[in-house]
Amino acid sequence: MRNPEIRPLPIAVRVFPYASDIQKEHRWTGSPLLPRGMLVIHTVGRTGATQQFAIGTYRFIVGGQCLEEGLFCGDDLPKRELQILQDYVLRNNVDAPLGDTRRLRLLTRAEFVDLLFQLAYKARCHVVGLDLPSNISHLACDSTAARGFYAGGFSFCLWSYKDDRGRERPDGFRPRICVKHIDRNRSLIGFTARNSPDQVDLIPEGSPSGKPQPGYKFRGHFLDLRPFAFALTDEGYSLEEACEAFGVEHRKQQDARYGPLTNERIDDIRCDVLAMSELAAKLVGEFAEHPIPVSPTHALSPASIGKGYLRAMGISPVLKRQPNFPKEYLGYAQTAFYGGRNSVHIRKVVCPVVYTDFLSMYSTVNTLMGLWSFVVAGEIRVREHCKEQVEAFLRKLTPDMLFEPETSTRMNGFVKVVPTGVLPIRSKYSSASNDWQVGINHVYAKKEDALWYSIPDIVASILATGRVPEIIDAFLIEPSGALFEAVPTKLRGIVDVDPDRDDFFRVIVEERLRMSSRDDLSGIEKKRLEKALKILASATCFGIYAQMDRQDQDDKVEVTCHGIDPEPYKCKVAHPEFAGEFWFAPLGSLITAGARLALALLDHCVSELHGSYVMEDTDSMAIVATEHGGLVPCPGGPFRMPDGRSAVRALSWREVADIAARFAKPNPYTDKSRSILKIERDNYDPETGEQRQIYCLAISSKRYALFLRDDDGNPILLQKGINNHEDRWSEHGLGHLRNPLDPESEDRDWIRQAWISVVRRTLSLPAQPLGFEHLPAIGRVPITSPTALRSLAKLNRGKKYRNRIKPFDFLLSCHVKPFGYPPDTDPEKFHLVAPYVPDPECWVDLPWIDQYSGKQYEITTEGFHGSRGVARVKTYGEVLREYEFHLGAKSADAKGKPSGKQTVGLLRRRHVRVERIVYIGRESNRLEEIEAGVIHSPESVYTEYPDPSRDEWQTRILPVLKKIPIAALIRVTGRSRSMLIRTLAGRSRPRRRNQELLKSVLRRLGVI
Repeated sequence: MRNPEIRPLPIAVRVFPYASDIQKEHRWTGSPLLPRGMLVIHTVGRTGATQQFAIGTYRFIVGGQCLEEGLFCGDDLPKRELQILQDYVLRNNVDAPLGDTRRLRLLTRAEFVDLLFQLAYKARCHVVGLDLPSNISHLACDSTAARGFYAGGFSFCLWSYKDDRGRERPDGFRPRICVKHIDRNRSLIGFTARNSPDQVDLIPEGSPSGKPQPGYKFRGHFLDLRPFAFALTDEGYSLEEACEAFGVEHRKQQDARYGPLTNERIDDIRCDVLAMSELAAKLVGEFAEHPIPVSPTHALSPASIGKGYLRAMGISPVLKRQPNFPKEYLGYAQTAFYGGRNSVHIRKVVCPVVYTDFLSMYSTVNTLMGLWSFVVAGEIRVREHCKEQVEAFLRKLTPDMLFEPETSTRMNGFVKVVPTGVLPIRSKYSSASNDWQVGINHVYAKKEDALWYSIPDIVASILATGRVPEIIDAFLIEPSGALFEAVPTKLRGIVDVDPDRDDFFRVIVEERLRMSSRDDLSGIEKKRLEKALKILASATCFGIYAQMDRQDQDDKVEVTCHGIDPEPYKCKVAHPEFAGEFWFAPLGSLITAGARLALALLDHCVSELHGSYVMEDTDSMAIVATEHGGLVPCPGGPFRMPDGRSAVRALSWREVADIAARFAKPNPYTDKSRSILKIERDNYDPETGEQRQIYCLAISSKRYALFLRDDDGNPILLQKGINNHEDRWSEHGLGHLRNPLDPESEDRDWIRQAWISVVRRTLSLPAQPLGFEHLPAIGRVPITSPTALRSLAKLNRGKKYRNRIKPFDFLLSCHVKPFGYPPDTDPEKFHLVAPYVPDPECWVDLPWIDQYSGKQYEITTEGFHGSRGVARVKTYGEVLREYEFHLGAKSADAKGKPSGKQTVGLLRRRHVRVERIVYIGRESNRLEEIEAGVIHSPESVYTEYPDPSRDEWQTRILPVLKKIPIAALIRVTGRSRSMLIRTLAGRSRPRRRNQELLKSVLRRLGVI
């Protein structure tokens, strides 16, 4: 490409912040002791705006025997339904062995929460449910914003009393229950302290002395089956799916919605809680196979189990055993952190492909780079200022050397370079998305904007350009000695691991590889062990070393930040983030960089054969290939078809197999005949086992589909249970929307239908219109924070708690068109939600509330723009059209310009000049709200840590503004004199919107 367009862009790097007076020591508080008692609860709400609690059921189980079963009901249950319940309990016994004639109990809500207090708090039994936050919200009589450890969550009052005037008051002699939502799979749940606790309540769990401890708070044993199943499988299950996966005898009934109360409906609800109790027993039994010192109630994710194994082996976090590790080097390594490599190389062109995937990418990278030695090292040492050594290594490096296993062990370090190569860079590539994205692009910078990169990223750049960038500094990390307290363990009680002798990451993968040949395990045991090993690989091979936890407090706190420069700086920020327990930036950054290098090496192998690929995604690549090779039409391609059209070269299946064979050489596992690059099962017919031609269509990163074509050329998506082992179409960008055909259903087949339409249009084939395109595009979001609930204050005003829209109820969420916002609203601070109603025909007529202002608006799907009091929202059809033409702005088109909505064909890397450097933290945990479009403002997603020495406002903008007469600024900006005086005097910093306005004025004047 001649004379590519080089655009100056701001770039962002991660920073290492800490505040010693705020951060608390990480300590494990979970007790491995299991309570014998289990109270399984299930509440059912009515369909409607307030999802009002109607009825519930419970089972109290001790030692596997059901000692009590009952129903409980809401305080305002209609008399007719109450009579049905009373008649039901008279005619039905407890679900128990034959001959047990105990009757069901029927309790009021108040009576049931008293039982809950006695069993869950006083007797300390497990409280089990599938969605405990919602259950607790149903049972409560009031809620407030939580404080302290649970800040950002809710504090629920379940126990109350009537005062002398008959008013309901919280009972201070009973605990409250706090719930803090973390993400869609995890919540923290616990009791608070209470007034005048009994002495027995002050005895800590597992106390060897059994004596009360003043100030002790019993948090309870809340076991939510959804995160528990997620921790054991790394999959988000519904009750029905979890029961099937774990072989539960009694399954969930199909219809979970509350309808007319009948005996059959009560039977269904009882069957659901029976299924939950059996599922709980299965999950606890599976968890018990892991010999780790973790309570089931603290197993919230696979990482919990991974950390448990490290503790079981006596392996403490690096920074706990080495608290004086130099913070400036942690900062350097943190700025070099980037996520997985994912991009589209051929956009909106259907290409024949072979789909490839690296074997357990992060485990393999860890093993090749020898990173387990750092996990078990007695000390990790830093070799400072070794620029000459690293530069000599890089200059001698050849592509063939990268296939030698020992080469990877020499890359455990970081270099500070003046960027002049193909490197990962985090920037705002498009004003339309306005978020930080990582792209692998040509990067240029001045010496004062030098950046730290891991050595694998520099090696990848050399592969792409053949040049070693200018190196300013470098350091290596080296393990020294071994932990004295390390002890062997058994993975899931079966696989022996000695941390002193074995590479933990290698053992996990090798055991998975030999699973099919094991004759000493039953089929179900093989399946469960294979799943457990997969979980351990994902949990211990990457995430825990990169974990930074964003705080929910809105108050600004002062933090010290280590970044690119040797000297730290201080700033005050809201929502700071602090290192997770096992966080260690050098490992976190090296692991992802090693994975990016593996894909870069595969890219190099394909390019050597003049081939191309459609997309790459973290550990996989769809290589353009046909059985015999040849040319494939593709706009912007370097070859020409006989008819003159541009084309790319398709490799042959044999050439792809040869590339895969090359990756057998760096295989670090015992079976040396196996390649670490797999030709995936998708490429083979599940019935015949013969290789078949599959096709790929990619729109942008994470948005692609794999499919077959029939004899007439019609696309057939790869679909689980039909023609493949997995569904192979992306839900990214659509998964937050409800099923428009049945909003209450979790069926996602509508997305398959949408992809079929996209593929057919791309192939110039007729596409059937989708029957839901005219409906407003609606998502369903839970109310997971007090901030989200505050916007509904007007709707809730004057209502009793049970009649309000409550925490963890669902809301409808819609998406406003770019020019559809009502006048005088800020698009970054405007999002409409409505009480949940499942009928799509009612959505347009609902009262829609702006979550930021609390004001009420109407919505419409007609016209082109909004009007006063009315927002023009997107329809499903408009969302799908946007999806089909989604920007891929981090790549360039054939002319070197940023890829746009209409760009089709072979993409190039962009050329980016570093305009300025911004320090940011990781993305927030509010992924559901980000995906659902509830959050539009970048500040709500990222924490920015302004460095005074790099602050564009202070160093570049404000000095120029001060040279312009204030009268001129008032005239061209329309802002008030008082605001501008405060700004120019440095007494206040304008909001981001006003900063952008003032910057645009300076650009128009040509002074910046």
